[in-house]
Amino acid sequence: MQPVTAIVTGVGAPVGVGIIKCLRACNLPIKIVAVDSDPLAQGLYRVDLAHLLPSARQDPDAYFEALVQVSQAENAQILFSGWEGELPLLCDRKTEFEARTGTILPFAPDATLKALDKWQTASVLSLAGVPTPDTVLPIDIDQLIRFRQQHQYPYVIKPRRSSGGKGLVLVQNDEEFEFFTRYIPDPVIQENLLPDDQEYTVGVFIQQDGTALGALSLKRSLSGGLSYRMESNNNEEACRVAIEAAIAMGSIGAVNVQMRLTKDGFKVFEINPRLSSATCVRANFGFNEPELSIRHFVLKELLEPPTTKTGICLRFWEELYLSIKAKNNAQQGEFEHPGVIYHQF
Repeated sequence: MQPVTAIVTGVGAPVGVGIIKCLRACNLPIKIVAVDSDPLAQGLYRVDLAHLLPSARQDPDAYFEALVQVSQAENAQILFSGWEGELPLLCDRKTEFEARTGTILPFAPDATLKALDKWQTASVLSLAGVPTPDTVLPIDIDQLIRFRQQHQYPYVIKPRRSSGGKGLVLVQNDEEFEFFTRYIPDPVIQENLLPDDQEYTVGVFIQQDGTALGALSLKRSLSGGLSYRMESNNNEEACRVAIEAAIAMGSIGAVNVQMRLTKDGFKVFEINPRLSSATCVRANFGFNEPELSIRHFVLKELLEPPTTKTGICLRFWEELYLSIKAKNNAQQGEFEHPGVIYHQF
């Protein structure tokens, strides 16, 4: 068969790099095209083709048009987003993007936008009966009074729209509460789920008819918002709750559900409507979400639930070395040198 051309965005961060790793591990011929606005984004040097794009933060319209042009020029069949910050733009213009390029964006816009909002996520899941932490907005005075009567410190305060634990604080007293509810932009307040060493990240794949193809759970330890130690343990209850949550949101494609196991069972505290930094780890345990996406959305295959396995992943840094000439060429949009990775560990 002819190679499937897949674009990966945001390849200078763990999510985008992880997607590239998954595509390399596919049992399919894949042509990987990476795009980023930073000429030193490491993923640009490790793919079949790379393109330097305008910054989506500085000029979203220019970024979108450049992404359309690359997708058209490369005849890409599917695009994987490695940067959550671009998702609102792609959701708003998904129909236009797919019509102009023929490139599939494998997500449901409405569900994605809801999941990017932690308050909407909690509201949707609560109405669907999915266990969640008690969550309130500080501007809802009646609910805030109820919350503070029912829960003791510490409380979790975090922005409604953020990822990777950015802006999250654990407040211990009234003084901290008053400060951080004003300091954090547009915050939500949640009960603190205990114990804090029982956190799970679950990858779920939802087909276009709304049915779940499967899920894989990883019990994890966090540092700086990233999982650095993960155990694939076939926790059926975690997978069941995660699937229930993804379906309640109306998601399709790959979804990442985060939860903690409390004395009352699993509670979902966040949903990432995208591939996550642990995507490549799940792929190594038999649950390759980018490959499932290609087979389902592009090739229209009838899929069987993947056979997964147990094991432990210990994550650490790795280095990519480039010449100064490679850097200078990259600033002109030329990425011919793959760099060198020294495997000496």
